[in-house]
Formats: sequence, C-alpha cells, structure tokens
Amino acid sequence: MHESVAHILAAKDLLRDEHAACDAAGRLTEKAAAVLRDSGGIRLLQSRRYQGYEASPLDFYAWVRAAAAANPSAGWVAGVVGVHPWEIALCDSDLQDEIYGDDPDTWVASPYAPFGKARPVDGGFVFSGEWPYSTGTDNCEWAVLGGMITDERGEVPAEPTPIHCFLPRSDYEIVEGSWNVMGLSGTGSKNVRTRETFVPAYRTVEHVPL
Repeated sequence: MHESVAHILAAKDLLRDEHAACDAAGRLTEKAAAVLRDSGGIRLLQSRRYQGYEASPLDFYAWVRAAAAANPSAGWVAGVVGVHPWEIALCDSDLQDEIYGDDPDTWVASPYAPFGKARPVDGGFVFSGEWPYSTGTDNCEWAVLGGMITDERGEVPAEPTPIHCFLPRSDYEIVEGSWNVMGLSGTGSKNVRTRETFVPAYRTVEHVPL
C-alpha cells in the first residue's frame, strides 16, 4: 500500500466528519483539503524533479478510492486535480518551475473544455472565456483551461486547433454563486473566467493532428 493511501485511511474519520461541512460550504473545507494535501496524493503522478512520486496509476486510483469512500466530494477533487501533474510534467520546464518551484504541493484546477478563444499575438496568446465545472478551484492556485486558437481577428476558423492555457490565480476569476447543485456540492466545481489575458507561449500546449 502506498503511503498516501495509508494516510487517507488513517484520516478517514476526519474526512467523513467534514462531508456535511463541505456540502454546506459548496467547496472542500480547509480540513478536508489538508488531509488530501498532507497525504501527498496530489503528487502521485508528479515528476520527481518537483518532489513527486512518479507512482503507478494503480496507486493513484487506490488513493482516489480511499478518499471517495470517506468523503465523495474529496474523492472527486482528488481524482480531477490529481491528474494535472501528469500533463504538467510534459510541459515547458519554465512553466513547471513557475507552478512547483516555490511549492511542490501547488494544486492546479481545470477544465479542459475548449470554451476559450486564444488569439495569437507576439510571444503568446490573448485568452478569453468562461468555463463551468472547475472542480476544487477554491483550493487551487493555477488552472489549465481549454480553448481554440483563433485568427488575428479573434474568429475561430473552420478547422481550429485546440489549446490548453495555464493561468495563475491572479489571471482568472472564480465566479461565486455558479455552483448550486444537489449532489457533490462539496467539490466546489464553480465557473472560472478570464478576459483578454496575455498567456505566454511557454504556458500553453497545442494539440495538433498526428
């Protein structure tokens, strides 16, 4: 058993006790988030260069299941936020340094849905959009957001290229009051948005046909 899973199992009563409070708050409480963070599970798929485990996906799945068994919202956040370090490990080293250089336990939210528009400019893109379902976003300091590359006029071409843009918390807004649901309300999967934000090229990942 991986130590991150053992940590969750040892703290399962605390996670369970925080379930109602998470639902009431519409996000993970600080206590619930601390259990996930202290377990090290978010770093299971993270590069060893940034104090990650580079563990087996099977360990990651076991960690998510253990969290979900005690607190479904915590399990959901673990499963979503916990996969982002894998993609980040494939990104530009300057971006990895920005995200993890000062704190290897930095959490990154999403979503990947290509709702944004990325207009090419010198050195990067001007990015705008609004995205629903940004799971765990209150507990995160960065977000990776999906979009389509536009032409110079900001129009999406007939065959656009998808792109992922990584933004620090200062470059996007969490839309309060956008997460009112009956189930898993503790995931805090609120809307996020950004307007005319410059994203340097090294903070992006383009997806082109193979």
